[in-house]
Amino acid sequence: MAQTTRVLILGKGGFGTQLAEMLVQSGQYAGAVFLDDNASGCAGTMAELTRADLLEACPDAFAAVGNNSFRRQLLDRLAAAGYRLPVFVHPAAVVMPSAVLGPGTVVLPFCFVGARVRTGQGCILNAGAILDHDAVLGDAVHAAPGAIIKADAAVEACTKVESGQLIRSPWDKP
Repeated sequence: MAQTTRVLILGKGGFGTQLAEMLVQSGQYAGAVFLDDNASGCAGTMAELTRADLLEACPDAFAAVGNNSFRRQLLDRLAAAGYRLPVFVHPAAVVMPSAVLGPGTVVLPFCFVGARVRTGQGCILNAGAILDHDAVLGDAVHAAPGAIIKADAAVEACTKVESGQLIRSPWDKP
């Protein structure tokens, strides 16, 4: 049976467009509906996310904005409005079964998420990022492409771990 459900995506920039393509390509959704304050071809602005017609047409939603604090606020607004905040794991990513990913988290291709990793809501675990066992990420953390978060490391909410950046284990000496 063909998928007919669409997904709501807040933000139609590069990440939002890329996420929409992956979600549709995965077969989980028939299409994406965007809300964005500055892009054309959207169903409205982000302030309109409480519209009943959007919630009915798109029960699942993602916040696809790069500003971590703003993404966290948008996720809270989506949840309060009644949207589901699913986790998306790209088929080319590896996530260990004991990892716990918070609502609205996105795991992109070639990312590795180790055993007992825990993330808050709305994290972006980008292509090629490595999260070693027992790492803990707060809400709305962005691990950029190629970021490395070592075993038992903790990353505060709304932090961006840049490409090539290494977050050391608590017992590592620099």
